[in-house]
Amino acid sequence: MVESDFDKELLAANLLEAHTLTQLYEKEKILTNAKMIALHNAPIVGELDYIHLKKIHHFLFEHIYTWAGKDRYEADIRATFGKGHTLFTAYDKLPMVSKLLFDALKEEVYFREQDVKTFAKSAAVFMNGLNILHPFREGNGRTQRIFMQYVAQRAGHRLSFKDVTESEMIKASIHGARGNIYVMEQLFRKALR
Repeated sequence: MVESDFDKELLAANLLEAHTLTQLYEKEKILTNAKMIALHNAPIVGELDYIHLKKIHHFLFEHIYTWAGKDRYEADIRATFGKGHTLFTAYDKLPMVSKLLFDALKEEVYFREQDVKTFAKSAAVFMNGLNILHPFREGNGRTQRIFMQYVAQRAGHRLSFKDVTESEMIKASIHGARGNIYVMEQLFRKALR
């Protein structure tokens, strides 16, 4: 049963012919898991910029949603997005805020030559920025984790979120949105190998 207009819009945008959110999410999970496995063998090459992030999202969701690879601004999704008490970046601010965030990453030379401790802190700050940016209608977390693995690899580190639980990631995101990056930093230390 569809509960809101927001849910109806999501179902209308799906390419899987799913008629309920349960069907959609079940099919989405199967397809994106297969795509994530494929990315281990053939990573998406890019400049670690906003375009690169959108390419990852497109790859993961191209057979699922009509707006795969488009941020909420490009897809003209004007709804207010948030979780709990956290509001994400307004759709009309995405071009400006994403530019600032990814320009900062470039200025930091993608955290290259940072030791594990410093990289964990830098990555936590950037990941928090991505969380607050929340550029896509769906699939932000999966896209962000893959992107951060690419950032880590380019910086000379191996990052795997395999042992990080969903509840740990949510907890770190909530603390980060409140200005406490420490929990996300600890999560990155756990995920760095």
